[in-house]
Amino acid sequence: MASPNIAAIRLTESGSFDPEGRDTLIVGAGMGTAVRALYSEMARHLTHRFQIIGIDLPGHGESPAHEGSITVEEIADAVAELVSNLHLTGTIKDESKVYFAGLSISGQVALQLALEHAELFDGIAVISSAAQIGSPDDWAERAKHIQTSGTESQVEWSASLWVADSYQDTTKLEVQKRALAMADDETYAALCNALGHYDATDRLSEITVPVFTVAGAHDQICTVRDAEQIAHSVQHGTVAVIEDAAHLLPLEHPQRLAELLDSNLT
Repeated sequence: MASPNIAAIRLTESGSFDPEGRDTLIVGAGMGTAVRALYSEMARHLTHRFQIIGIDLPGHGESPAHEGSITVEEIADAVAELVSNLHLTGTIKDESKVYFAGLSISGQVALQLALEHAELFDGIAVISSAAQIGSPDDWAERAKHIQTSGTESQVEWSASLWVADSYQDTTKLEVQKRALAMADDETYAALCNALGHYDATDRLSEITVPVFTVAGAHDQICTVRDAEQIAHSVQHGTVAVIEDAAHLLPLEHPQRLAELLDSNLT
């Protein structure tokens, strides 16, 4: 089985910071979203400290489709390989601290990185995620639906869960809706099955790298309780809640999320 191919996308302009004096923050998007549109505004609030590199999930945004099954563990391994290569090429300087922040399924990738590749990271942020998201049966059913009806059939339903009712920026939301409609159907279905099979609950206590979790108060997908469970189960965890927000925190409250990451990724 071929390893997933994930695109690395620079979200901070190389001329806007001194690479020698900046830490590195790698950010991962959730299913149905594209990392550039999701995180670019947040990234602008963090250029004083980080160079920020985004990764798109397989079959999303700038990452190619993936043939066959896929697992959260395989995506985490691909991210770890990417980080190692960024060190080798000098994109990540030897003195740079390195952090990973992942949303939803990428939050589970973050947990897996903390479990199996902790030596690569100085801290992990889990955004709008959970040790287990939903049930295997529900994700298997969704995968079958995608294979017959395509990702476009999920757009309006998904978007209704992405943001709180008070969110007003329909233009930015439309960009993410288009990203979902354009996601590769088979890869998206494979990611549904990956979500259904991943559960880090019983291993959270093994995580020694500092973990920061953050949830939206109105998130119906990954709740505040999910974030608290992770923070209270790992060896070094902190948690924050953003009020008046649902699932796509980088879209809804980019500056507030940036402030939280800056103060909690130490």
